[in-house]
Amino acid sequence: MQTFPFPATHHLRTGRDFERVYALKCKGADGVLLLFVARNDLPVTRIGLSVSKKHGGAVQRNRLKRWLREAFRLERHQFSTGVDLIAIPLAGDRASLSAYRQSLIGLVKRLTRRLDRDRPPEDAPS
Repeated sequence: MQTFPFPATHHLRTGRDFERVYALKCKGADGVLLLFVARNDLPVTRIGLSVSKKHGGAVQRNRLKRWLREAFRLERHQFSTGVDLIAIPLAGDRASLSAYRQSLIGLVKRLTRRLDRDRPPEDAPS
């Protein structure tokens, strides 16, 4: 059986990291999640969560965060490394672990392609 650990190094924690990802403005949504993406210089993909009070009290918000962390933990092996993500749930009525898993897969692939397309070539002469 394959294990998928989720160490603290895979979490976005500081306000500076969140601000950097938001400032890049590379985002996408699919009705379930709004996802912001930015490159990092690390060998891991990290995720940060932002769940507003419009989703309900602390119990409901923590449930959504648990589902988002679990979806990321289970699907992270499919994502390219060196990416920071911020996930924001949009519709609480469509929230489920399977919906978050599918949404993360689709959005991360779409947005990392956009990041790769917009990245200047490294070997281009100056």
